[in-house]
Amino acid sequence: MDPQRGQLLRKHTILFLAANPLGADRLALAEEARAIQLELERSGHRDAFELVTRWAVQPMDLLRELRRLKPTIVHFSGHGTTSPSDELCGDVLAMADRAHGGAPHGLVFETADGRPQLVSATALAQTFGAAGSSVRVVVLNACYSDAHAAALTRQVGCVVGMPGAIRDVAARIFAVGFYGGVGERESVAAAFRQGWAALELHGLVGRERPQLTVRAGLDAERLVIA
Repeated sequence: MDPQRGQLLRKHTILFLAANPLGADRLALAEEARAIQLELERSGHRDAFELVTRWAVQPMDLLRELRRLKPTIVHFSGHGTTSPSDELCGDVLAMADRAHGGAPHGLVFETADGRPQLVSATALAQTFGAAGSSVRVVVLNACYSDAHAAALTRQVGCVVGMPGAIRDVAARIFAVGFYGGVGERESVAAAFRQGWAALELHGLVGRERPQLTVRAGLDAERLVIA
């Protein structure tokens, strides 16, 4: 094969990580992955992307898949928590009390037997710093994930996080708007605005307020994936 042609055909991997441990509110994560896939397939540059899904993810799965797949975008869909007052299952908070001295804060992954396991912002940043050099964008479609977004911008150029709670349907609609823009070779900043627009079209902006955090010195208006 012509090396130049092979380079042109190389796809960008979007790694979709889903976690919905026992005891937590059930989320329609498969519907979110399906909606993203369909939106990418409708886009003008669908052949430039491959969506790879991983379910019931454990913390080590993140490290392994970063090494193996070298994704361009990492998308986490599930739960997050930042304080005992958050609307999350008692099992998550009890586990967090034991692991973090009564100060639960993190993204909720799963243990081997399906129980919740928190991963801190520091641990995420260290993991992406160790094995995520290919990653240009991270989307944290989980409640209370803005602290993780801020920490990850030390390693990743653009990170979408949620400063508060976000409903299941709103997370899915934002993702459809965002990846529709990505699939049309819009900049990351433009794709983010299209995610907001999708929420507006469904009357959901207000309570749900995704935020785009960008590393200092990087212009998200000029960052195009594809």
